[in-house]
Amino acid sequence: MKRLAMTAGIACMFAAPAFAQMEVTCGDYSLMDNATQMETIAKIESETSQMSGGVQLTADQIHEKLAAECKDKVDVLIIDIATGK
Repeated sequence: MKRLAMTAGIACMFAAPAFAQMEVTCGDYSLMDNATQMETIAKIESETSQMSGGVQLTADQIHEKLAAECKDKVDVLIIDIATGK
């Protein structure tokens, strides 16, 4: 039963649009290991490159921004931090 629920959850993640997958808070981000943080940053970089009218951020810039601004904002979405919302 547990395996079925986990499989269904993973399948839903792949079915959702990429932007919807960025429902990651600063608290979630801080608990990730380095490899998962880099994957998340790559997704943010991809999302911000598709946005028009904004400054295109590199992975290093996103990492620096999250490291600096996520410290006291555990409930804020990292996509909002990265895009300056």
